[in-house]
Amino acid sequence: MNSEQEQALLIEQATQWLVLLRSGQASSEDWRAFAAWRARDLRHQQLCERLETTLEVFRVPLAQGVRGEQLQRTLSATGSGRRRLLQGALAGAGVMLGAGLLANRRVPLEELGADLYTATGQRQRITLDDGSELVLNARSAVDIDFNSQRRLLRLRSGEIQLRVANDRRPLLIASPLGQISSRSGRLQLRLGAERATAIALDAPLELATLAGERLQLPRRQQVRFDRYAFSAPTPLQGGEGAWVDGLLEVRGQRLGDVIDALRPYRSGVLRIDPAVAGLRVSGLFRLDDSDQALDVLARTLPIRIARRTDLWVSVGPA
Repeated sequence: MNSEQEQALLIEQATQWLVLLRSGQASSEDWRAFAAWRARDLRHQQLCERLETTLEVFRVPLAQGVRGEQLQRTLSATGSGRRRLLQGALAGAGVMLGAGLLANRRVPLEELGADLYTATGQRQRITLDDGSELVLNARSAVDIDFNSQRRLLRLRSGEIQLRVANDRRPLLIASPLGQISSRSGRLQLRLGAERATAIALDAPLELATLAGERLQLPRRQQVRFDRYAFSAPTPLQGGEGAWVDGLLEVRGQRLGDVIDALRPYRSGVLRIDPAVAGLRVSGLFRLDDSDQALDVLARTLPIRIARRTDLWVSVGPA
């Protein structure tokens, strides 16, 4: 679990406790369990204190006779009402996620200094100075450094597809895990937290890991790599570049990989239980309607989609 997911989970846990304890139905065992959870971590303590301060307003309707069950339904509800409540409370309190992290789910804040970047759910196509055509997938960021001797792109995050224009200068794509060199043809590079995937769509590629291991990747093949080594290259299955047109085309891929492809198109947290991550998926999905894609997956696989809020969705066993 990354730091963003951990923060969102802590906020969700704290809110669940507040819902229960303000419902009027909490038992003495519930209060003891809450006290133990609160004391377990300093972040729990700080988060509860700030949420209690921010949600002080709810003591007014309680004092005016509003039933605890009604308040519980308000806090427990999914949709825009609950989302606005939590966003307003957390941003006002300046707590952990706050406005900054909520904004970061729309635009990656650490990538705002990049030459080119896309927000959540956004794709961008541009023509570079040399005539090459570059497409950025959602939540991607690239720096451009062209001079008289070379053409250099730095992929900071996300995924790109590039049609390389013929030029006397080599074109190099650098990333935190390694680099790709090409003089023509189309290629893709997807950067993950620990591994990257390079795809030679219609021309061979030269690759090197950060540690210096090299590989010649033939056309119509793809390879995964980290900063040290390459996996065995595999033939393309078709549909690898469908995201350029807003589609996700998969043929026998892991459900975990499908969820990874949907995440850049959602503003909230989308988590998957490892117990179902290995299920195999085939199909064609619209990236711009990830909720529909999740519903289709739930109808065709033994999984359950749990939507706690618009910003927190979990995929687990049925």
